[in-house]
Amino acid sequence: MFGRFPYEAEPDGAVFGPHHFYLGVLLVLLACWVVSDGDDRRPWFVAGLSVFAVFSFALTWPYYPEFGALCVLAALALATVPAVLRPLWWRTGLTVQAGLLAGLFVAWDDALSHALGWRTPLDSVWNDHLHSFVSDPQVPPGIRLPPDLEALLVEQVRHAVGVVPL
Repeated sequence: MFGRFPYEAEPDGAVFGPHHFYLGVLLVLLACWVVSDGDDRRPWFVAGLSVFAVFSFALTWPYYPEFGALCVLAALALATVPAVLRPLWWRTGLTVQAGLLAGLFVAWDDALSHALGWRTPLDSVWNDHLHSFVSDPQVPPGIRLPPDLEALLVEQVRHAVGVVPL
């Protein structure tokens, strides 16, 4: 369970690849932006830690793996505590709270996967269900499309996801 730290010296061998870590942080930043107003700077503590986590993930981890991975996990932990415990987030709508917590979950999922080598829920869904479709796109058997449209759809999906190695 616990081997070397970090489990990957560089996340997936390409930090600027399609990591769901970035999507989670973007969702956190969107929630912080929605909650903020001109006078209240409290959500920007979470936003600043999230930006620091991105900096550590993208620009520190590849060069200093132990320090970068540790900074990512520490920044996410420090951002999660006030996001869960601060009354500011309790006063916001349920949509903002759900977006914030979903963003933190997605970021944690990818960070833990790369730092500790754990098989996380979103990685499991990707590996078990989505990767086979993306790597060999096809129209499901129950859907009937004209042959030309089916070939065009499969070809375009293959080209769209073939740009970045998954």
